[in-house]
Amino acid sequence: MRFDGLLLKDCGVRALWSGLSIQRKNSLLIGGLVLVVAATYSWAAYGGMRRAAVATASERVRSVTDQLAGLLQNNAKQLVTNTRTMAADTAIRALFKSPGTRTEERATAALQRIAAQTKQIAEVRLWDAHGRRLFNVVLNGPGAGELVDTAVVQAAAGPDSGTVGSFRAAGDSVLFPVAVPVVERGRLLGYLTEWRRVNSTPQARDQTNRLIGSKSTLYMGNMAGDVWTDLSRAVPRPPVDVREAHRLLRYERAGVGTMLVAASPVAGTPWAVVVEFPWDEVLAPARVFLRQLALIAPVLLLIGLLGAWLLSRGITAPLVRLTEAAEAIAAGDYSRHVALGRRDELGRLEEAFSTMALNVHEAQRRLEEKVRERTAELRDRNEELEAFGYTISHDLRAPLRAMFGFSHALLEDYGDRLDPKGREYAERIVTGAGAMDQLIQDLLAYSRVTRAELNLGRVDLSRVLREATTQLQAELRSRGARVRVDEPLPAVLGHEATLAQVVANLLSNGIKFVAPDRSPELRIRAEAREGRVRVWIEDNGIGIAAEHHERIFQVFERLHGAEAYPGTGIGLAIVRKSMERMGGLVGVESRSGEGSRFWIELSAAERANERERQYDSAG
Repeated sequence: MRFDGLLLKDCGVRALWSGLSIQRKNSLLIGGLVLVVAATYSWAAYGGMRRAAVATASERVRSVTDQLAGLLQNNAKQLVTNTRTMAADTAIRALFKSPGTRTEERATAALQRIAAQTKQIAEVRLWDAHGRRLFNVVLNGPGAGELVDTAVVQAAAGPDSGTVGSFRAAGDSVLFPVAVPVVERGRLLGYLTEWRRVNSTPQARDQTNRLIGSKSTLYMGNMAGDVWTDLSRAVPRPPVDVREAHRLLRYERAGVGTMLVAASPVAGTPWAVVVEFPWDEVLAPARVFLRQLALIAPVLLLIGLLGAWLLSRGITAPLVRLTEAAEAIAAGDYSRHVALGRRDELGRLEEAFSTMALNVHEAQRRLEEKVRERTAELRDRNEELEAFGYTISHDLRAPLRAMFGFSHALLEDYGDRLDPKGREYAERIVTGAGAMDQLIQDLLAYSRVTRAELNLGRVDLSRVLREATTQLQAELRSRGARVRVDEPLPAVLGHEATLAQVVANLLSNGIKFVAPDRSPELRIRAEAREGRVRVWIEDNGIGIAAEHHERIFQVFERLHGAEAYPGTGIGLAIVRKSMERMGGLVGVESRSGEGSRFWIELSAAERANERERQYDSAG
């Protein structure tokens, strides 16, 4: 059912399309082509714009990440330099040389003076050359507390070294150590560790945002991945492997969406920097471009449709005129002429059409003259055939009747005086004269069917069957034949007398070609077939082999000798010619020894009435 529905839908679409004019078809096709081209171009342009936007954003994020990593590297170096300057202060060295309350106070004052210049220094610690803590002071807010800086002190070992350590979390703050050696005249006095708080001022954040983009986010953290910050507080580790620093990655951040991310290690430090950029912002230029294309596409489509309509009108208007002229010529009006006044292909078509119309007019005139001549010849031939038929039916049959009558009288009056041989000869003369007379009658019937004018109309099959059985009453009684009719029989479009002869011939065959030891049984039934009626005449006769089904409908074709089954071989030829003259068909289904099922087919009377009503309404 689903397939049938799709098939019906497809047929409906085809019917609708075939009913449109060429102008509308061209407009729809060209408009559709413009729409497809515009859509294809828009999608391709959007794809190119999208790829360009992604490439630009990726390059920007990569470049910004590398720049930030370079800035942080330089900043780390500068921090080590500044811390060395702090370690070179006289008060700091004095504390290392002679620890005590007085030197601690002087060192504290020097450190507070230095820390006043920046709020990022949280705590300073001093260590002797053996790694023991000598002194520490908290300068700005909470200090490093329990954070251990042994590793960074060890990394700073040596008179000219210095290093920065990993980020450490202390409450809500993130701190990192800077360690340098304290040296005097080439002698190592100890180490100074400066703990700095990671935070950024509003001005610094604005500057960073202008560098990387207002909707981007900067993260800093340890390469080990344990502590990360966004320069204001500690944050969870970004879901990216900073070791894949050479690749641009994408991932989903909960509550935010897809992010484009780049990571870069900070050389000379245990740090890494990560920059996130929203994927929606990456594609924003491509979306703006697509919206602009969406506004332009209807304008292009409208222009395409207008151009298609103008072009189609320029082509179809002359075609309409040519079509009207062709229809007029087809209706017999040869006075119509078309003058397009064009020099293009349509102008050449107009010239060819005018030449064709003149040739057709001339050909029709010659054809009409020839038809009149042939009609006159046919009339003469028909008159000759009628005269010949009259001669056959009267002049030729008269001697045959005389031969038949005298031979029959000879047998009746002088049969007892004839010897067996003479009596056989006389009987053969009687039989031959009767067969010749029947042959002449069948030939005349075939000629009448061929030439007679048949006016078709509504024919009642039941009445036709009654007429046919009336003609065959003698044969039916002599053979003890039984005829069964499946009523009701419908009405058909035909010629009643001709159809009665057809049925009579088929019934006669069903009676004649039956084995001598069997009584003929015939069945007549009808069935409707899409506006036509097929009548079946079935018998229990000797049957017909399949290779002879077509042969039996030809003139003078017999499958059996006259001594076995009488006949002239013209009856079925009359049936076929009669059905052809009535616009019908005839056929047979049979096998040797299994009876025959002859059928004839004509238009149903209801179909004929409907056709007449259509003709009346059209007239």
